[in-house]
Amino acid sequence: MFAVVPFEDRLALLVRVVAVAAVLPACKGRSSHRTAPQADSAAQPAKERRAEFEIYAFAEVVGTIAPCGCTTEPLGGVQFAFGTIEASGRPKQRLVLEPGSFLFPHRGGPLWPEDEAGWEQAHQRAAVLQGRFSALGDHLVSGIGPSDLGSPQGREALDRYPMPRVAANVPGLGFSAHAIVPLESEGLTWRVGVTTVVDPSLPGAEALGTIDAPAPVLASTLAAMREAGSQLSIVLAHGRRPFAERLAQDVEGIDVVVVGVPEGVETERLGSPPVHQGSTLVLEPGTQLQTLSVLRLSVRADLAAVPSPAEWTLAPSVEALQQELTRLQERLAKFEADPSADAAYLGTLRKERDRLTAALRGESAVGPVTATLEQRKVTCRLPVDAPGARALATYEAGVAAQNEQRFRGVKAPAPAPGKPGYTGTQGCVDCHAEAVEFWETTRHAAAYATLVDGNKQYDLTCVGCHVTGYREPGGSEVVENAGLRDVQCEVCHGPGSLHVEDAGEDLSLIERDAPAQLCATECHTPEHSDTFEYEAYLRDILGPGHGEAKRQQLGAGPTGRALREAGLAAAGGSCKEKMMAH
Repeated sequence: MFAVVPFEDRLALLVRVVAVAAVLPACKGRSSHRTAPQADSAAQPAKERRAEFEIYAFAEVVGTIAPCGCTTEPLGGVQFAFGTIEASGRPKQRLVLEPGSFLFPHRGGPLWPEDEAGWEQAHQRAAVLQGRFSALGDHLVSGIGPSDLGSPQGREALDRYPMPRVAANVPGLGFSAHAIVPLESEGLTWRVGVTTVVDPSLPGAEALGTIDAPAPVLASTLAAMREAGSQLSIVLAHGRRPFAERLAQDVEGIDVVVVGVPEGVETERLGSPPVHQGSTLVLEPGTQLQTLSVLRLSVRADLAAVPSPAEWTLAPSVEALQQELTRLQERLAKFEADPSADAAYLGTLRKERDRLTAALRGESAVGPVTATLEQRKVTCRLPVDAPGARALATYEAGVAAQNEQRFRGVKAPAPAPGKPGYTGTQGCVDCHAEAVEFWETTRHAAAYATLVDGNKQYDLTCVGCHVTGYREPGGSEVVENAGLRDVQCEVCHGPGSLHVEDAGEDLSLIERDAPAQLCATECHTPEHSDTFEYEAYLRDILGPGHGEAKRQQLGAGPTGRALREAGLAAAGGSCKEKMMAH
């Protein structure tokens, strides 16, 4: 069982909740002791020292270097992910893990490049990722996944963007089966073994070539890692969570397994809390740099042997402790300001404050190995990594310049004879002046300006949802979109040139209503519009001259603006300025 750090009162409850989720039996037939870390005998007495190690794990990144910025709490950004990693200032004490499907988007997904220009931009993002991650040197271990071979270059991309890749059951790619990374702290060296296994049933896995049965290959690889001196065994499971859990169940000797391919919008954004499968710790980070799993280990230097994770002491994270301390201090201040407050109760609160303060100073780290587990959201509120910020700014400036040049003069195809094209609001205003005037007060009317503010108006992954008739017959293009910027009437009502020519006589020439599916499929997806509710958002875009009767039918209720403001408040405010200040 885990030994739990004995905080009292509310802190005790917090720790017990965490510990209950992590309690596990010792793995049957498996020794709980491994070779002891190597201590520097010339250093001060080992019993007075604790070594500190940090392990950071990502799920698949799929070529993403920054969030789109449209959600109330945009998650991701290479500058913020590495700001967290570099903040500790302990390069020899940390290990960073990425499980593969790193370089490029998934085939057929929303970010899948559709042409040569899209692939050029995708390769530039891959170069940003490879450059920043590879700078970690020997303290990075990478896996492999189908999207790494998804570009037109195929396997050549692996040579173009070299990473310290390991793969136990993909023999044809020529990678090492495992890596041993020595972590050093306070004269103590801890050797961590890492390997990757790929789920053969994963969509697109055939691009990797022959994939051996994972379990038997993994068992032999773990044995080889232990023979090479591994004291902690980590498996990057390039597959979905059930695949990782089956490995933990079927293969002995896995200390930590990282889920490489999370499923579901929320899990992809936030990961899931660390749990145990048998005596294996299962980590599931978020995708696209949105969330990373952080495992911090405080190790006593006088260990005769390294205990398995089943015997680690589990402590709350610094973030959880700080939140609890903040709540307690607010409560204490309230009662201290009350002359009638019970003195004994005040004493209890002050003792609890002192215990939390001591815990934040690390004074409660007890046991041979004390582990702190945290799912860290990657947000603009994290420290900024200067090299990552420079790489991102250089990428965005380069994309803006190259795409402006590439697409200058390139226009959307003309409509076929007898088919409508796009006129922009200038074609609507003569008959619908009141509606256009109302539209100008909505967020739709400022959609293009949000791109210009961030110099993303020529970014192929952004522009389509911020202009009208993008790449449709008679519509707009990346650069050539004069008169069709912003989310105008025809985004919802369809191309209106025939309707204008007909002077509105035949209403079948225009779409009267915009169904929810149109909004939710095209732009207001969960990944890009996290507060979208169809009726609430309708309340914002219906009004004088534009569905006023329908607006009255909807009646009172939340508006899209209100939902977004509430979302921003819950997230701690807007990230816009910080995301643009690279």
